[in-house]
Amino acid sequence: IILAPRLENILDNFDALLLDAFGVLNVGSSLIPGIIKTLEKARQKNITLLVVTNGASNNSFKKRDQLASLGLEFSNDEIISSRETAEIFLSFNQPKEPLGILGNFGDHLNIPNLKCIELEPDIEMFDEMNSFILLGTLQWDTIWQEILFNSLKANPRPLFVANPDLVAPQERKFSVEPAYYVSHLIKNGIHLPFWLGKPFPTIFELAITRLNELAGRNIPFSRIGMVGDTLHTDILGANSFGLKSILMTKYGLFKNIDLGSIINKTNIIPDYIIESP
Repeated sequence: IILAPRLENILDNFDALLLDAFGVLNVGSSLIPGIIKTLEKARQKNITLLVVTNGASNNSFKKRDQLASLGLEFSNDEIISSRETAEIFLSFNQPKEPLGILGNFGDHLNIPNLKCIELEPDIEMFDEMNSFILLGTLQWDTIWQEILFNSLKANPRPLFVANPDLVAPQERKFSVEPAYYVSHLIKNGIHLPFWLGKPFPTIFELAITRLNELAGRNIPFSRIGMVGDTLHTDILGANSFGLKSILMTKYGLFKNIDLGSIINKTNIIPDYIIESP
């Protein structure tokens, strides 16, 4: 593990950076201190930047607008979300329709030639679906959880999960994310879902393709860094895919936590540990 105070100190090791959003760029509605200056330096060094986020309730344009409102400017092509990953994946691997949509706050889910239905907490409506996609859990509660569990228990069908986060750092607390609820479904006998965000490979495949398009060349994996605040999504995903992993510790999931013991326990080892941008 290489230790450095800031991302700024290790920029020369990279030609491209994949950037997690929560805990790296922002926490809730607050910008991470120093991030604008460091990303400007990265751009001056011709480092290609791409935001890779597990947020799936809204589409990537909403993420871009949110970051722009905080003072971080990215083009549409410089953001890839697990929602977009799900749309692309399901366009090529069409499940049996109708597909029931859960937790959507963005625009219409963009999957051509597939009948998609926004679900309400109604077991009869759930039972008519031939597959499901869970985008987010902002309004999730025990009623939704129970209906999904009962419907899948009675008739097992594919469940796609566009956000594999367990929790996400907000300003004063952590929000509970889809993987937490899905882990309870699995524990209670529901078969494994299809995961479509970090740390799973589909989103990294799309991210690398996008990076190379943005850069106009094929960037070696050893020169691509994934900057994230969580071991089990950002770091595990980058390590599994053969990219360099960079854990930022000061603002996200591992703020004020004994990191050494967690790394020992999980055996998920970042290539770099930094405190801040």
